[in-house]
Amino acid sequence: MSRTLDTIRNIKLYQSRSGYRFTIDSVLLADYVRKLKPHNIVDVGSGNGIVGILLAKKYISSSVALIEIQKGLHDISVSNIALNRLKSRIKPYNIDIGDIEDQSAFKEHSFDVPVSNPPFRIPRSGKISPYSEKAIARHEIMINLDRLIGGIDYLLKPKGSAYLIYHPERLVDLFDKMRKKGIEPKRARFIHPNDNAEAKMVLVEGVKGARTSIKIEKPLFIYNKDNEYPEEVRKILE
Repeated sequence: MSRTLDTIRNIKLYQSRSGYRFTIDSVLLADYVRKLKPHNIVDVGSGNGIVGILLAKKYISSSVALIEIQKGLHDISVSNIALNRLKSRIKPYNIDIGDIEDQSAFKEHSFDVPVSNPPFRIPRSGKISPYSEKAIARHEIMINLDRLIGGIDYLLKPKGSAYLIYHPERLVDLFDKMRKKGIEPKRARFIHPNDNAEAKMVLVEGVKGARTSIKIEKPLFIYNKDNEYPEEVRKILE
């Protein structure tokens, strides 16, 4: 599959020309991580590696693991790690997070910050892309929410923070799965295309073993009335 070379913030990335390509969601997710000096970060469903690479640049003393089930995307992430000279700090794994407990790659509770931009559409809902990379990235074809949160729970340390970006229509499902694993939703921020549109995505932080309470932060609007990025979004993308 042919690739393009793109630049976002201070990194360069190879991407599939017609397969899965990252969106602003990935950049917003990396920016949403607020953990103070995390030691071990893991990006679950890492795609071409963009979120993990952004976090490796953000937290220069942290090590980062990438977990991606699709071999093609895993291979691209390997190239992107090398391209950004991060081979000493980022380790990619072509494995299934749903079977993480049966893998020898990771010990239980070994990460203080898991992040994920997972597929959020259930099968037979919405239009499925004819490109398998895109379809698997958006629809629960190879992983579902139960297995995803189960895998994150296995990896997450007590008092560690998990960060996800998800669809508002399934937010109740997400919170339910998190709480059943003892990961308490602590922050949420809804993302809107503009101030006249309903939320299209939501950023969530959950803390393992925390007390029940949640802060709903002010919404983030991607475009202003002039159809341009407002100052906050520009700063995130710079």
